[in-house]
Amino acid sequence: MSCHLRHQAAAFLAGSAALLTASVAGAQSSYGMGDWRQHDRSRIQREERYASPQSFAFELRFAPYSPQVDEEFSGAGPYGKTFGDGQNFYFGVEVDWLPLRIPYVGAIGPGFGWGYTSASAKAFVAGSDDRAEAEETSLTIMPMHLSAVLRADELMRKTGVPIVPYAKVGLGMGLWSTTSGPVTPVPDGVRGEGITWGTHLAFGGMLALNWLDRRSASQLDETTGINHTYLFGEWMFANLDGLGSRPQMHVGTSTWILGLAFDM
Repeated sequence: MSCHLRHQAAAFLAGSAALLTASVAGAQSSYGMGDWRQHDRSRIQREERYASPQSFAFELRFAPYSPQVDEEFSGAGPYGKTFGDGQNFYFGVEVDWLPLRIPYVGAIGPGFGWGYTSASAKAFVAGSDDRAEAEETSLTIMPMHLSAVLRADELMRKTGVPIVPYAKVGLGMGLWSTTSGPVTPVPDGVRGEGITWGTHLAFGGMLALNWLDRRSASQLDETTGINHTYLFGEWMFANLDGLGSRPQMHVGTSTWILGLAFDM
């Protein structure tokens, strides 16, 4: 991932933190510490009853990403030799459609996610371990998934406790491409681009932010249709290994994701 994108992501996260701090300060000055605990259940249920219809969720996702290209090799593999063992930056988005509700549990439905990560380094001189200063080699991966999503939000909707656990399971796919200078390489008869299929599994928890300023949250719902805003953390296992078929480039990873989510 380029330095420009890393700086954009850092700026986004810094801005989100500043906004969260300002919201906390505003909520404390208006209602006092721990105000969300003072709302009785009838008021919370009334607010949920009059909220706009909710059937979609949208996520912005950020994480370190280290593809498992070398997991088939004992010792150092081609990926580690070329790009090192550092983590790459991952950015992703996800849209979930949650039309069904399980009583006393939460919403369920399909979700589609797309992500992007890239690694680059100076290319090797042919037949040598020396780096060529004039050429770069890179690996770009776009991991995607189609999953069943369960958001256990009934506790939040009934009591106001701002925690929403969730789980995702489904099919994963990774689009990948390699380049070296201006030409896509074809080493040993293997193309420099391809698709690797696999499975997708994730577990996480969301912190709803509406309790920080319920009046502003209601106004946001009225003007944009956004019911809830969340900060979330998620463990994701993108097992993109070709579903056992060979040969396949293993481009998945296991990582922790942080992000922002919106219910609409």
